[in-house]
Amino acid sequence: MTSRILLGVALVAVLALLGCANTPASAAGPGDGGPRPATAADLIGGHWYPADGTAQGRAFAEFAADGSWTGSDGCNGQSGTWALEDDGAFTGAAGMSTMIGCENVPVAFWIDDAVLAEIDDGDLVLHDAAGDPVRLVRELA
Repeated sequence: MTSRILLGVALVAVLALLGCANTPASAAGPGDGGPRPATAADLIGGHWYPADGTAQGRAFAEFAADGSWTGSDGCNGQSGTWALEDDGAFTGAAGMSTMIGCENVPVAFWIDDAVLAEIDDGDLVLHDAAGDPVRLVRELA
């Protein structure tokens, strides 16, 4: 009888482990560090800077609750609009910008080309249609 109970407990443990091993990364929950679809609340408030430190904090994007964004490529002001669906589907558009020669980090292109926005370990990851990611880190205002 005891061996059947132990066998049953072992079987349940193995099945639980197999179930966890097959959980896709996109299904990761908050606090476990896995990527998840971004929400509007994630994006709004503070500046998002290129994670690689390009332009030493001068290149950024800031998303507003009214669906607009402002930013800089490192020295040129940029702005446009954005929208986000519940599944992280992202639509961005860049408006007019000055074109002074300087760092010219392509922030406006990243937003304009993005089709998916995820939050990964607190960072914003924008993916273009080819799936190429751009990672941005946040500094709260």
